[in-house]
Amino acid sequence: MHAEIFGQFAVENLYIQQMFEHFRTQYLTNKRMQLFVESTELIPNDLKHQSYIGLCDRTLGLKIPSNRTQTGGVIRGYLQRAGLLIPSGGELFRGCIVFAETDEFGHFSSAVGYRHGRIRHGQQAVIRWCKSEPDAYIQLGLAKIQEVAYAKAYH
Repeated sequence: MHAEIFGQFAVENLYIQQMFEHFRTQYLTNKRMQLFVESTELIPNDLKHQSYIGLCDRTLGLKIPSNRTQTGGVIRGYLQRAGLLIPSGGELFRGCIVFAETDEFGHFSSAVGYRHGRIRHGQQAVIRWCKSEPDAYIQLGLAKIQEVAYAKAYH
């Protein structure tokens, strides 16, 4: 059972890594955004020299299969549970320059996004994301298993 749970974490980490790598590719191919990062005072200087910088430009959804397919539903589900896709399916960092951090295992663990361009009413200029700790998932899963087992034993 533990192998199944931890296998799911490995898959989730893979999807998260692919998402951030897509953002990085988008940034590296966009000279205008690179100039924006260099010249803006909105982004702290220590972040401007960080090793990982990405651009969330609404193209990720075009790369992931539709949520109507099994593969697309799985990928989008993992990213939504991780908090990187919002409930409507949009990207959390839409319209942002993204600065991501990795943990000691090289997995993306947190990120901060700074909106570039126009900020619409109700939008935040700075968006922060932190990956949930695996322990939280495990505890939630074990609680659900106990609940189901209890219900079957006494009904």
